[in-house]
Amino acid sequence: MPSNYLDDESDRIVRYVPWSKLRKNEEETVVFGPLGAAFALREGEEYLSVTWCEYHDGSEDESLRCAVEKIRSSDLRVGGKARFAVASAAAVKRIAEGAGKRVRIIHEAEADNAAHTAVRNWASLDDELLELIAEDVWGENYSNVEIDALPASCCNVSGRGAR
Repeated sequence: MPSNYLDDESDRIVRYVPWSKLRKNEEETVVFGPLGAAFALREGEEYLSVTWCEYHDGSEDESLRCAVEKIRSSDLRVGGKARFAVASAAAVKRIAEGAGKRVRIIHEAEADNAAHTAVRNWASLDDELLELIAEDVWGENYSNVEIDALPASCCNVSGRGAR
């Protein structure tokens, strides 16, 4: 079965960002976005785990909500104050390539998340590039409350997601 690479401008990926990896004001009442550390690989990880929004049919808001529902129903423990950072797959690739790094974004379903996607060759990114990516590419982020306010759909698999 051929790999399903994500690189279209319309392909969006979402990453769960725990409260501890968010950029906040001193009072921790305003969240500005994720820290670069939210995108650093942990020891032993071979790729950055994300979830592909357009795996699902529907509007942008519906497919985002469906992707987050996949994350919530996975083995990952989602905290109440955490956020979900959204980026264009093409923008992630562009900024990495601009720094001389070649990443591949591949839909790789997992048993607990059919929309799971791997960002491969991510380990070569340094802290400075991760901070730039966090600010410039993953700046769009949503709280659990904001996700729950998005329109719900039946989360059918899209034509591309079914490949």
